[in-house]
Amino acid sequence: MEALQQIFDSILHNSGHLSPFLVVGILILAGFTGDFFGKFLKLPHVTGNILGGIIIGPTCMGLIGTHEQLDDLQPIATFAMSLVAVSIGGHLSYRRIHNSLRRIISISVFEVTFSVITVICAGKIFGMDWPTTLLLGGIAASTAPATTIALIRESRAKGPFVKTLISAVALNNILCILIFVMMRTFVSAYFESGETIGKIDDALILSGYHLLGAVVLGLGMGWMTKFLVSKPKFHDFTTILLAIMLLDGLAAYLTLSPLLVCLFFGVYLGNSSEVAEKQLGTLTPLEPTLYVIFFTLAGVSLHLDALLAVGLVAMVYIGSRMLGKTLGAAIGGMVGKCSKRMWTNMSYALYPQSGIAIGLVVLLSDDGFVPEDIKQAVGAIVLAGVTVAEIIGPFATKAALARSGEANRDRQRLVEFLAEEFIMINLRALDKWDAIRQMVAFLMKTHRVEHMSQDELYQSVVAREKEMSTAMGKGIAIPHGHIEKGPAIQGVMAICREGLEFDAPDDGPVKLIMLIITPKDKKDMHLKVLSSLSSMISDDAIRDRLISAMSPEDAMEVIESKEARDYNYFLE
Repeated sequence: MEALQQIFDSILHNSGHLSPFLVVGILILAGFTGDFFGKFLKLPHVTGNILGGIIIGPTCMGLIGTHEQLDDLQPIATFAMSLVAVSIGGHLSYRRIHNSLRRIISISVFEVTFSVITVICAGKIFGMDWPTTLLLGGIAASTAPATTIALIRESRAKGPFVKTLISAVALNNILCILIFVMMRTFVSAYFESGETIGKIDDALILSGYHLLGAVVLGLGMGWMTKFLVSKPKFHDFTTILLAIMLLDGLAAYLTLSPLLVCLFFGVYLGNSSEVAEKQLGTLTPLEPTLYVIFFTLAGVSLHLDALLAVGLVAMVYIGSRMLGKTLGAAIGGMVGKCSKRMWTNMSYALYPQSGIAIGLVVLLSDDGFVPEDIKQAVGAIVLAGVTVAEIIGPFATKAALARSGEANRDRQRLVEFLAEEFIMINLRALDKWDAIRQMVAFLMKTHRVEHMSQDELYQSVVAREKEMSTAMGKGIAIPHGHIEKGPAIQGVMAICREGLEFDAPDDGPVKLIMLIITPKDKKDMHLKVLSSLSSMISDDAIRDRLISAMSPEDAMEVIESKEARDYNYFLE
């Protein structure tokens, strides 16, 4: 009996000190349970995970949520965020965004600027002091990358809007971190010496350190990782896992942002070799479980009491931030000459806010010169804002993905290369051979053709063209060549409004050219692709709209129209 009593006393004693393994298990079960019941209410998976965390957290059942438990699980949350950052960085591949940089930069800069300005102005109107409003303005710019990526994958979304959204989130968080570092430096200098203007140089130096340090560390680790994964004796999964863990540890040691460091690591992988780019998906099997833990943990960490405590001030912060995001993204989209579909939906796709904002609050708490009352006020307001943003933000982002028309389209299509980044506008050439040369160069820049030189590829296309002209009449030509091996059929499209002599059967000038490169083992698919392309661009309405397109995005709107989808159909 004495032994049983000891066991019972031991269990009671450990009830407040749960093993981290048990806590992780509870988080996963709560996240899946929240998601299961959330489906009946048609909630996004993210929101279901968060609600599961709220239920088991201090606000409701209180199963977990002590400071010790949250500290123990912080490495998991950091790793999940780092994994998201690597994925987002990989989407900043030049060959994917080279002809959409204008709108991406425009949307990011305007929505960040408007978010900062509206929060600062609203704070001053409602009587906040300058230090508090500056700090809140710097944090308000952030958007939750993990939530955005999770919602895109849940919606199986793919297309120009999704590409723009991911890229805008990446640039958004780079700018947010740099702006916050500057704001914190100004506020800290004011309380340290009573001046801020004289500390502009310090603020710039500190921001530059955060940016350049992240670039050097992220790109350096990317270079080493590329070297290692190119060697058969190194295991890809282990190499990427170790690289991210080292980056997180080194970033903390050097007082850099793990998010920025891992983002530039992903940028390097996405812009280097084909082998390195493939590593972006190496840790994909871990992602579902990590995301469930991350979002459920976010629910546990949400402070509903903080929302009640700061009341009106929190509502001012939340409302002004959403207003800034809405106006900034819409105006940025119009300035960047986006389609209406793009800027109207982007205006409410950037509401979610979580991990980065909380990380900046933690960074502020370590500043010894900022008074405690200001740090506590900023922390309470931001936590309240995060609570609301992570509950209602996923609904807005998911609705934007659905209304953009790109949900449920992350599936293989018959003609995969009909994407915005593979379209040339206003091709000018001396003759058809010069046009083919320019298009081959464009294809080499936008695709992974690493086992064949540009000249060899050009000669392959020219040899086929000399056998028989690939002009079809009605202003259309589909030159094509073959390569020994490759992952899939690849191609680019060019619009030449002036028209080119192409030995067409109707003797008319060619204005729409599609270059196709086919691996020798894909000949059957090649015939289907040729048939689909010729049918699509033989449609008078589609062809005329393509020729008159003013940008790659305009051309993509035509290709994604209902009329064209019947030709470029999904294979699933």
